[in-house]
Amino acid sequence: MEALLVTPAASLANWVLQTLVCWGVTAAADKVALVQVVRNDVKSIEDELPMMHALLWASSTAYTSGGGYSNRGGDRLQTAWVKQLRDLAFDIEDGLLEFMLLKGPWPWADADLSRVAKQIADLRVRVEALHERNTRYHACLRPDQHGDDDSEPALLDDWRHEAIIGREGNKKALAKLVRRDGATVVAVWGMAGVGKSSLARMLYDDSDLITCFDRRAWVTVPHALDGAQEFGRLLQEQIGEDGEQRCLVVVDDVSSHEEWEHVSRCLAANQAGGRVVVLVTTQEEDVARLCSGDGDVYELKPLPHKEAQKVLCQKVYKDAKYKLPNDMVKQAKFILERCRGIPLAIAAIGGLLANRPKVSSEWTTLQEHIRPELESAALDVKRIISLTYDGLPYNVKFFFLYMSIFPKNHEIRRTRLLRRWMAEVYIEKPHGMTLEQVAKSHYNKLINRRMIETSNKVGNSMTSEYCRVHDQILQIILPKSVEDIQLFIMDKHYNEAPQSNVRHLVLARQKRNEEKLTRIKLTCLRSLTVFGECPVSLVTRELRLLRVLDLEDTVGLTNEDLKDIGQLPHLRYLGLRGTDISELPSCLQNLRFLETLDVKDTKVTHLPAGIVYLENLSYLRVGVNFATEKMGEEKNVSKRKLLGTLADFVCGCHGSNNSESGCSSQFSVRAPEKIQKLSKLQVLGVVHIARSQEAKKLRKLTNLRKLGVHLDAVDKTRREFCSSLSSLVQLEQLEVHCESLEFLKGMTEPPSRRLVSLRLCGHLGNLPRWMSRLTNLSKIKLLRTGLKQEDIEVIGSLPNVILLGLWKESFGEECLSFGKGKFRMLKLLEIEGLKKVKTICIENDALPVLEKLRVRKCLELYNSGQGLFSVKSLKNLNELELTNCGDKLELEMQLRRQIIGFSNRPVLITRKYVVTWTEMMLNSFYRLI
Repeated sequence: MEALLVTPAASLANWVLQTLVCWGVTAAADKVALVQVVRNDVKSIEDELPMMHALLWASSTAYTSGGGYSNRGGDRLQTAWVKQLRDLAFDIEDGLLEFMLLKGPWPWADADLSRVAKQIADLRVRVEALHERNTRYHACLRPDQHGDDDSEPALLDDWRHEAIIGREGNKKALAKLVRRDGATVVAVWGMAGVGKSSLARMLYDDSDLITCFDRRAWVTVPHALDGAQEFGRLLQEQIGEDGEQRCLVVVDDVSSHEEWEHVSRCLAANQAGGRVVVLVTTQEEDVARLCSGDGDVYELKPLPHKEAQKVLCQKVYKDAKYKLPNDMVKQAKFILERCRGIPLAIAAIGGLLANRPKVSSEWTTLQEHIRPELESAALDVKRIISLTYDGLPYNVKFFFLYMSIFPKNHEIRRTRLLRRWMAEVYIEKPHGMTLEQVAKSHYNKLINRRMIETSNKVGNSMTSEYCRVHDQILQIILPKSVEDIQLFIMDKHYNEAPQSNVRHLVLARQKRNEEKLTRIKLTCLRSLTVFGECPVSLVTRELRLLRVLDLEDTVGLTNEDLKDIGQLPHLRYLGLRGTDISELPSCLQNLRFLETLDVKDTKVTHLPAGIVYLENLSYLRVGVNFATEKMGEEKNVSKRKLLGTLADFVCGCHGSNNSESGCSSQFSVRAPEKIQKLSKLQVLGVVHIARSQEAKKLRKLTNLRKLGVHLDAVDKTRREFCSSLSSLVQLEQLEVHCESLEFLKGMTEPPSRRLVSLRLCGHLGNLPRWMSRLTNLSKIKLLRTGLKQEDIEVIGSLPNVILLGLWKESFGEECLSFGKGKFRMLKLLEIEGLKKVKTICIENDALPVLEKLRVRKCLELYNSGQGLFSVKSLKNLNELELTNCGDKLELEMQLRRQIIGFSNRPVLITRKYVVTWTEMMLNSFYRLI
């Protein structure tokens, strides 16, 4: 094939073809070879696709690293050629998948054989015809320079950090409005990308403002917002229903009058006599005035030149104060004038320059290339950011575009995203790496480049387990996703059918009985995702090529809707988390390619026996984890919120009726009878192990990395479980629930030296001797273990523990002490529900890097400095909480005195009050005078 080169627009199709060669053709080649009539055609396709791959790969590297920019004169020809190439790639995949669905031993039926032979022959003809057209019309143009793809520009490398440069004055002005007596709604408006949300976040996290309010809540408006119910749920999770409190609520991204009507009704219903100040962000001035009632409206304007240059320098040189060389000042001025002070545009331009030679000629080249966009009357931010997208490595583009499946402002769980990526089979697996490792690498690359941003929603690991796509970026990638990965989003406002085949379908806010789905050709779908209500009879045989079925948190899903799930033979990901299903159909066993089955937080109490035939199953999440104590003691807190707290693990003791363990049999999920057949399982939990034979079979699951079990109180079962643990050498996370955990002390060796997370629920008395050998352990969470001070010393000697949760009855003595030189890496310490503890002592040089100390529901603590003392040694502390511990006014005063000199100004949370460092300093000064 002629060695032609194309622009980066072809790189995604290139990557699809490469993965088809690596997966589809290889998987089917041996079977097809048995059929002489199609052998030559398949071989021809197999030879042709790598050549097409090499052609397109060379084209993508030419743009991204060579520093040259494509000749735009051939854009139309290139676009048409790439579209044909992409469609052909998908159709080849369809043909190979259809071939793999042929059932029965040799010989096949003549009709099936003829159909497959004709389909493969047609594909071969199309491949040859595409090459001929490409040569004839010269659709592929040759750039001037070449290179590798190791230095692609970042899209939005920490753009939120850059967006706050030069905004201190705006922050002070806005804070004045929020603090003003009588203020109820303050609205901030400005054009897209100007930094409204970043400014609101600066204010929301400001320690001086926090002291003015008892509680805070940040709610990003879901789009489209159909009513107050969804917004109300999000608000309720953060502030509860205590009407006597003063509360600051940030409502981010209100886009219309109708949305504000829903939001305002919900806010009015939640005030109940308390004072609520609302800070709204919006792009529309009329919406801002409606929200504020023509009161406090603040327009956020673009940055002046001096501050804009700081943003550019921060982006390119990682130093906002960098002084540009004289020969580059002119180029910088031209670029910044055309960016018109919009931080998002400046960050995007900087992303193009950050990894390229920092010389005047390079900046001049950029000016010439994007001069039409920069000189237009209305700045085309989308075009500027699109240029940085074009420079991405081709094998990452698919995963980035895949993010557009999720709605605007949606919090995407990291594990959900990674498992979906893996199920799409478009991940190339380098030698020595697993698919999950490659998926994590792509995820981290997107995070590091700030193309996706970590969410403010933080999980138990002290790191964000959720991410989201900036709304401006989402607007850019949506049309690209429609074109390049054939995504189609059908919501209640969309009445047109797609113009071409659909590979990824999203149903958003549909009514359960709507007929719109009949307009879609389902036979080509690779993924189907539902947000909102689930359509009736969604699962049909037409979805036979489907790989991903994600119904997480859908409304109205019934057992009947899943009765035909077995007719989706290529399904690899089945997400049912958070739905109302109570039973899985027996035909589930037909899903031989299934890798992920997530039925966590459902009503499912048992798994079909045939699940053990799913030989590729690697991720099995079952059961319902919830904190019984919090359900009983905190009013109006939804179960979904409880799932996100540190106490998730504490009462997931499924399958027991023992009231002492706080467990309920209605949430138990029995382990499958022949669970040992699921040899590829990497994640399993939480399952109920009732018999010794079930415990014994776990030892066959040697690939397990995460295991959660609830054990019945039978000695033989416990012994077999311990024996099985010794075989699970790859185990990284272990969660064990049992009325008594003392059997663990009978083990002579640790369950696995790789353990990084350990969760124990049940009486233990003393830690097992092997505990001191878990040198990789970083997270420990305990409930009802009844430990002693000597056990705390053992935990404190472990070198890598960053998180420790001591929950109800996990410690059984009156004095809890953290000794000198202990807990060298601990950053988060949670102490809750320790009924006997009267004194918490922190010795000098203990907990040297602790950032958060939370003490809750310890009613017996002394109401004096002896209750919690030597906090003054915790110089890295940024949050100290003492709540629900009874009337402890003297202790609270002592804590203020202990941390008043801290340079990092920690926040003190006591009862309903949040006290900042500044307030503590003022109070101290007043006492002196």
